[in-house]
Amino acid sequence: MANELDGIRAQTTCPVCDRELNVPYRTLRLKRTIECPGCGETIRLIDDTPIGTVQRLIDELGEDRDEI
Repeated sequence: MANELDGIRAQTTCPVCDRELNVPYRTLRLKRTIECPGCGETIRLIDDTPIGTVQRLIDELGEDRDEI
């Protein structure tokens, strides 16, 4: 199930320059670091959200779209 979610992008901000960053879920899942394109700071993102919770949110979004 994890690979199915890799296309999702998470948004965060750089703790140094406050630039908005869009990070693929795969980067979070594999616990990789990213470099801020604004200031060059190396950032290790931590996601402690269980994958089941992420999948539930996606499923709920899909149900909402079906109702439209």
